[in-house]
Amino acid sequence: MNEKKVVQNFKSYINVPPMNNGDKNGSLQELKPKLLNGEQVVGQAHSVVMLAPLSERDRGRFGSLFVTNYKLTFVPLDSSINDEYGQRNNLVGTFDVPLTGVGALWQTDGGLTRRRRLVPRSDVPAKLKGLQVVCKNMKVLSFNFTNSPIGNGRQVAMALLHHAFPKRHDLLFAFEYREPYYPTLPSDLNMFQRPGDWKRELERCECPHWRITCINGTSDAFMLTAGETLIVPSSVLDCNLIESARHFRSGRVPVWVWGRADGAALLRSGELLQTEQSATAESVLLEQVRRSHPKLKPPHVLYLCGNSFTSNTNANTLPPLSTLNTAYKKLADLCTPTTLSSFWIQDSQYYSILESSRWLRYVANCIAFADDAASHLANNQTVVLQEGDGVDYSAVVSCLTQLLLDDHFRTIAGFQSLVQKEWVALGHPFCDRFGLPRPGNTKEETEREPTVQIAPVFLLFLDCTWQLQRQFPAAFQFTETYLTTLWDCTHNHLFDTFLFNCPRDRELAVSKNFVQRPLWDWGEQFSEQDIALFYNPLFAHRTQATPVQRLYSPDVPHLLAAQVSISSGRRIGDSRLEPCTSVAGVELWSQCYERWLPPLDAPRAGPVQYYLHHCAIKEQIQKLNDKLSTMSILNRHSNGDTDLTELPPTPEVTRFYPFSLRNNDTVTRSLDSMQVSLIDASQLLDSQSLLNAPD
Repeated sequence: MNEKKVVQNFKSYINVPPMNNGDKNGSLQELKPKLLNGEQVVGQAHSVVMLAPLSERDRGRFGSLFVTNYKLTFVPLDSSINDEYGQRNNLVGTFDVPLTGVGALWQTDGGLTRRRRLVPRSDVPAKLKGLQVVCKNMKVLSFNFTNSPIGNGRQVAMALLHHAFPKRHDLLFAFEYREPYYPTLPSDLNMFQRPGDWKRELERCECPHWRITCINGTSDAFMLTAGETLIVPSSVLDCNLIESARHFRSGRVPVWVWGRADGAALLRSGELLQTEQSATAESVLLEQVRRSHPKLKPPHVLYLCGNSFTSNTNANTLPPLSTLNTAYKKLADLCTPTTLSSFWIQDSQYYSILESSRWLRYVANCIAFADDAASHLANNQTVVLQEGDGVDYSAVVSCLTQLLLDDHFRTIAGFQSLVQKEWVALGHPFCDRFGLPRPGNTKEETEREPTVQIAPVFLLFLDCTWQLQRQFPAAFQFTETYLTTLWDCTHNHLFDTFLFNCPRDRELAVSKNFVQRPLWDWGEQFSEQDIALFYNPLFAHRTQATPVQRLYSPDVPHLLAAQVSISSGRRIGDSRLEPCTSVAGVELWSQCYERWLPPLDAPRAGPVQYYLHHCAIKEQIQKLNDKLSTMSILNRHSNGDTDLTELPPTPEVTRFYPFSLRNNDTVTRSLDSMQVSLIDASQLLDSQSLLNAPD
């Protein structure tokens, strides 16, 4: 009798038929997602199996799958602390994907072998066996609906197709998020939103021969994709700018973005239009640029995509955006295999596939252009970057040039100011490049317009920045984890930083009560311990540094490169970084592209091990300094304490930490204590909560 009772009370969730709505005892349908203020569920499926990456169909976890107006979220039945990544996001959980981060949807047979692409208005069967979601950051999630009630899988697929690919910009969740925002941005972060911000940058660079004009904020605006404030030569009149703008694509006349105290300046410009007066208009403006130089040196023009006016191109010019996007798709295919067998097949042809994508060649070309521009600027010659509409590759090369020349932009606040200036204030079309609907367009207008040009231009810039980080490991305050996190956050459109095509679109939305929420307020998403992962323990502002001009293998510790850089006696603020510009000197950014592939996430491997070692050394140095400051000379000789001179054991983490799932809480506590010394207390709102954190 008792034995029968035990059997009847036992409930198994393995291969069970769908439960009725009335069965409340232990039902999977009772699982609920965590919702933000203003978030609503628009589709759901129960008794879902989330397949393990690169696994067979019989390996996975049971739970419920939900689609909201903000994200796709899987709620496992048996959640545990091991489900958390080393980096814990307050807004997006381990199994969550913001809808704007969804790149492609595939209908599967319930496994990972056979699949069919789903697009809006696709015919989705009522009995959908499986669904695969490929994210824009190359994460792949696969779900099996075999045990789900009929229609649940289709409901999720239809909700994703509708909400992840909206037809209007104001349907994005950022317009519905109801949480109040209280800004705590760093005081040294320049947002470049007002004329005073540009004036501050002009004064910082000590460039007296240039002036600020706000003509672009009036009815006579000629550069509609940029903000109201532009910096132009002091000798040029606003009426001349309006006239000359007719001969440049998108009205992008040469404008100042950075300069040196000795006179050289860096300018960005669009390409010339094919008109009879174009060459004359360009010559007139370049003459004004020449007069802005104290020594009247003529500027050097870099044609990033070739000179369209003379049809001069070469192998080192940057490709059309369509070609760049094709290269990225080949790279994404290499980094998103769907089965273990396809992973090993690609692994056997890894380098040939990577080379055929040409992605690394384009990365090397961008660095080469930046090095060329930095060389001319270091020789006190003004440089004009000319490309297309002046909003894509010119932003990449301009930022890289400033990173090579100005150590201010190698700090976290400086780098964020650089992104605000070059990408946000000067109008990089993030909506068009990320495949989002254009602001202000109705559904009918969106359908009538030709397909917008999707291209990962911002990712190209982040990749180039990582290459510089790798070559100069002590020159940057931020880590590769910061760059990878930044790339993930570009697809989290709770924040307005990467949500618009230009400042005008943002201002129009704000006038309709849209709440601006800058991405740079990292406390909105991460704890202080997680923010500590952004800080480089080797960095020392305005210290000695020189480029590492050799190619080194991953076996050579980055600390050795740092020691080489310190030996030259030159200062970052006084000399430029000279990177290796050969394609042989660039590598695949593994942490960003390959972190979701379990076979590659080996324990005690990768650059993160050097990072942990450097953190431990810096923590030990701080403890020794604290000890010395509290000891008298007599006590130092009498105590003979040596316990602080021994480094604590390095926590065991895998190659892609902090984007790997945590093994245990001990690792997290050890890392938290080691990262304390990395954050400047002035950067935090409540620094004592981190400085007094338990070991």
